[in-house]
Amino acid sequence: MDELEAVSKIRIFLRQEGFIVPKKPVQEFYSSIVKLSGFGIGGILNMSGRKAGRMAGQILKEFIGNQTPSIEDIELYLKTFLEEAGIGIVDRWENREDRIKIHIKGSVFVGGQESKKPVCIPLQGALAGVFEELTGLKWECREIECMAQGKEFCIFELEGK
Repeated sequence: MDELEAVSKIRIFLRQEGFIVPKKPVQEFYSSIVKLSGFGIGGILNMSGRKAGRMAGQILKEFIGNQTPSIEDIELYLKTFLEEAGIGIVDRWENREDRIKIHIKGSVFVGGQESKKPVCIPLQGALAGVFEELTGLKWECREIECMAQGKEFCIFELEGK
């Protein structure tokens, strides 16, 4: 399957199976959960994000015929998925030997939050889950900078294990 066909399938899927929700209420909901829950919620949010990421990876695999895509193809598919779903805009993608850094602007999880620590924990887990599902390898992901910290981007670093 060529890249254009896969991207088209992703867009069609999101229009048919997704739903439009204004970002503000979702952001307020997430912000309230983080503020009210205190410590210990990070692991739950990461685990839930990872599970959602694996599900998204399964959907992407179906679109590309259950083959293992290259990292470059994953970049295109993931960028399309994140942007079309309104989760965030991939500004930069750095593919190094053993690490991938993804710079995302406008993460839905930041929404008006100010924090000393990164807050996009579900997205961190989701990125690891997508990579695991698409590559068949174990991946760890950390958000190393966050717009909630006053940074320009939310920066995620993925490392294959």
